[in-house]
Amino acid sequence: MRLGYFILEGDRHFGARAPDGFLDLDIACRDYFATNPVKGADPSRFRDLKTFLAGGADSVKLANTIQEYIDRRRKGGWTPRAATGARFLFRPEEGVRYLTPILPGAKIFCLASNSYSHAKEQGKAPPKRPFIFARFTNCLVGHEQPFLLNPAGSQPDVELELGVVIGATTRNVPKERALDHVAGFTVVHDLGYRDLQYPDGPGTTPDWMMGKGFDSTLSVGPMIVARDEVPDPKGLRMTLKVNGQVRQEGTTSDYVFGVEEVIAHLSRGVTLEAGDLISMGSLGGTPGFEFGKPERILKVGDVVEGTLERIDTLRNPVKGETPAPAPAAAP
Repeated sequence: MRLGYFILEGDRHFGARAPDGFLDLDIACRDYFATNPVKGADPSRFRDLKTFLAGGADSVKLANTIQEYIDRRRKGGWTPRAATGARFLFRPEEGVRYLTPILPGAKIFCLASNSYSHAKEQGKAPPKRPFIFARFTNCLVGHEQPFLLNPAGSQPDVELELGVVIGATTRNVPKERALDHVAGFTVVHDLGYRDLQYPDGPGTTPDWMMGKGFDSTLSVGPMIVARDEVPDPKGLRMTLKVNGQVRQEGTTSDYVFGVEEVIAHLSRGVTLEAGDLISMGSLGGTPGFEFGKPERILKVGDVVEGTLERIDTLRNPVKGETPAPAPAAAP
C-alpha cells in the first residue's frame, strides 16, 4: 500500500494510490462502514496520516479490505460514490497533484557520511557511530514540486537517500525490534549548498543550518510505501539522475549504519513519534566535493530524478527563488 496526500482543485486529500488512480481513504472508509456497519467502528479513523498510523497493522488491514470492497463493487458496474454523493476515487488525468507525505510538525533526522562510498570520496574513514542533524518542515517539497534555488548559495547539489517513516511512538527500542516501529519507506532528495555548509572550505566545521536548512530543499515522496511491501530495506538499488544523466548509483547495503541501528541509536534519548522521518544519508557520487567542476552544480532548469527499487521514483524540477520586491522609494 502507498500512502500520502494529494490535491485536486484546491482540495487536500489523504489516501492511497490505487492501480488506476488515487483513493481518498477517509471518504471511502465512511462509505464502507455505511454499507458494512460494525458496532463501535470509527468511520473517521482515516482522516489523515496520523490517525492512520495510530491504528498500526489494523489500519493496513482495513485499508486493504476497503480496496477489495471497492474492486468487487466496481466489477459490477458500480460508480464509487459515498452515500452523500461525495466521490472518493480520482484519476491522474483529472489533474491530481502530489503533496509531501510528511506530517506538519514531524521531526526530520538526516544522516551525515553514512555510506562507505561517500566517506571514501571525502577521503575519510567510515564513521564509528551515526552522525545526525535535523531538518525542519519548511524544507519540504513533494513529487513534481520544484526545488527553489536561493541566490545566497552558489554551489547547490543534490543527494538521493532512503527515507524511513516511523509508525509508532517509541523510545529505547533495541536494534532487534526497531523495524517493528517502521510504518514504511519513501524516496528523499536532499539539496544543500556546499559553499554555505563549509564556509571555511571543504573539511572544516560544517554549518548545517545554512547548508541544509533552506526552504524548499528536501523533497520526499511520492508516497509512503507500507512496510508490508518492503519488509527488508537492505540491498535496494538506488539511482539518481540529473537531466537523465546518472549522478549516483548503488544500493542501500552501502550504508554504514542500517535502519535498525539508526533507530536504536536515536531512540536512546529521543522519543520517536508516528510520522517522524529518518533520511538515511547519501551514497557516493555527490558533486559537493568536486568544487572545480561547475557542470555538476545544480542550475535552474535541471530535473532531478531518483529511483529506489521497490519503492518509487521521485522527480523535481529546479527553479529559481523569486526575488523579494524592492522596497518602495521614499516619497
